[in-house]
Amino acid sequence: MKRHAILLFSLVLMLGLSVAPSAMAASAEEEVLQVMTNWFKAFNTNNFELMSSLWWHSPKTTQFAPGKDGAFLTEGWDTLAESLKSTYKQPVGSYQNSMHHPQVTMLGDNVAIITSYNTAITNPPVVKEQTIEQVRGTFVVQKINGKWLIVHEHSSVVPEE
Repeated sequence: MKRHAILLFSLVLMLGLSVAPSAMAASAEEEVLQVMTNWFKAFNTNNFELMSSLWWHSPKTTQFAPGKDGAFLTEGWDTLAESLKSTYKQPVGSYQNSMHHPQVTMLGDNVAIITSYNTAITNPPVVKEQTIEQVRGTFVVQKINGKWLIVHEHSSVVPEE
């Protein structure tokens, strides 16, 4: 009887540990990295709804990114959303981005910076022939109302040597 009680107790303990919230919860770094994974997925599939869900919808949201006239600053979610929508008017596959060597730096419990090197490919009809650029990216994400959201993006093309 004693042996059965020990076995039952051990079984219940193992089951309890296997479903404990702390064992199943992703680390903050993993949650932040998932934001970036989703950003690339949304960008590559022209999924504005997913992309929109990743950003803080605030006038304080900013993006500093290369443009046709060099780098430019976009301020406010509404302006940024219009820019993204114009990008998504292109056929799926016009733009392809991939992330390499991402690094998450936690600045606290609710703020993180993600840096990575990215490969940006632009295909016809956006350009006459395919272009490939290496890009440095930095995203600042903040946990707002329990969800990690992008509050700032800064990207720049790596200069050719």
